[in-house]
Amino acid sequence: MTSTKDSNSVNNNSGKKWSQILVVVIATIATFTTGLHVGWPAPSLPQLFSDEYPFDVSAEEGSYITIIGSLGAFFGSFVGHFILDKIGRRRCILLIGLPQIICFLSIIMSYQVMELLYVGRFLGGLGEGMVSTIILLYVGEIAEPSIRGILGVITGIAWYSGILFANIVGSYLTIRTTASIFIAFPVLFIILFWRMPESPYYLLMKNEDDKAEHALKFLRRKSNVVEELTKLKADVNRQMSETGTFKDIFAIDSNRKAFLVTIGARFFQLATGVAAMNFYLQILLKEATQSIAPHVGASIVLLIQLVMTVISVFIIDRWGRKPLLLLSITGCFVNLSFQTIFFILKEHTSVDTSVVDWFPLMMMMLNISLFSLGLGSGVSVLTTEMFSASIKAKLICLVNGSYALMTLSFTKYYQATADGFGLTMPFSSFVVLSFVGVLFFYYLVPETKGKTLEQIQQRLKGGRKEKKVKNLV
Repeated sequence: MTSTKDSNSVNNNSGKKWSQILVVVIATIATFTTGLHVGWPAPSLPQLFSDEYPFDVSAEEGSYITIIGSLGAFFGSFVGHFILDKIGRRRCILLIGLPQIICFLSIIMSYQVMELLYVGRFLGGLGEGMVSTIILLYVGEIAEPSIRGILGVITGIAWYSGILFANIVGSYLTIRTTASIFIAFPVLFIILFWRMPESPYYLLMKNEDDKAEHALKFLRRKSNVVEELTKLKADVNRQMSETGTFKDIFAIDSNRKAFLVTIGARFFQLATGVAAMNFYLQILLKEATQSIAPHVGASIVLLIQLVMTVISVFIIDRWGRKPLLLLSITGCFVNLSFQTIFFILKEHTSVDTSVVDWFPLMMMMLNISLFSLGLGSGVSVLTTEMFSASIKAKLICLVNGSYALMTLSFTKYYQATADGFGLTMPFSSFVVLSFVGVLFFYYLVPETKGKTLEQIQQRLKGGRKEKKVKNLV
């Protein structure tokens, strides 16, 4: 018969997940704030082009105000790299709040000096790049494999919640008032995250085993973490035995595979046109349909995006990353094909499309649903799982820096082609690229569901260690 003391000991060491969830939720307040920055152009551009803003802003200036955030994200990705392994994940995450606060302060003061809009958008992008580089890495390192996918999707929920909140608030309030509200979130984030733990991975990289054990006890809610700590230390030591230079990204086969998979996944994520559509959502809806007010239609589309991201929480660790990504990219390809046909009929034929004026809005809702179910968060989760500890900071900053430049390019391409040739041109391009994306995800992307970070590394190296372990069991 088991004694009460033994029973309590077993319960104490069984572990709980709520600490990991709490830490991630607090960390993703910074991600929510990034969503505010990303969502800001959709409701704000119509105001910048109207008499509500004290300065005259041209369409060209508006496009640069929009895309300069992506330029900031590029530099923010590399800022994360330079300090990530020097001062630790926790301190890096805390630093994100600084450019986010100055971003919204600059937007408020742009009513006196219009050029401060560029400063604010650039600094907001700097924070975005740091969020993309650091927070997802932090989540991947503190989470148990069984819930790593779910916690990764929580960051996506925070991101899309921020975009939706920005669209709703920005559609009804002035740019200055909106920024005054938004500034409260990075302040709240700094206050709440101040006491959160450092990543055990990082502490083991710095040979601070006692601190790593303490952090694991907090994250797992267990009094005995010796077994996990020992295994984690062995994994980190094995990965840190690699040199970890930028040259190793391409010289080492597993690093090269990880880089090509993640950079390709990021590219085809954007190839669906989602970034450009989010930035220009209200303007796009105004041009595409008269069936609903642009700000209402945009809010509906973004709400659906958020709901579908929440749904992906419940299936990403059941279905796996690859099936969701394939379903998502294939659905986007089919959806974009129908949208392109509609715009061809509307812009290049005499067919009366007014009888189906609701069609673009309905298809955008469906496209966002399909994107958010897999590509929206699945690619981010995949990015946190693919890299060895020795090269992780460099690879993530390189991938996210490239992603920022691709976002800038896709957004500018959309604006230039839509203004110059109509919506048929950008949408037909997205169709072609999405089809290539289907092939990419089917043939080149591995499944990472339920695997430890070390197991994923061994699979990238050829799977020898994983097969050996299976034979011993």
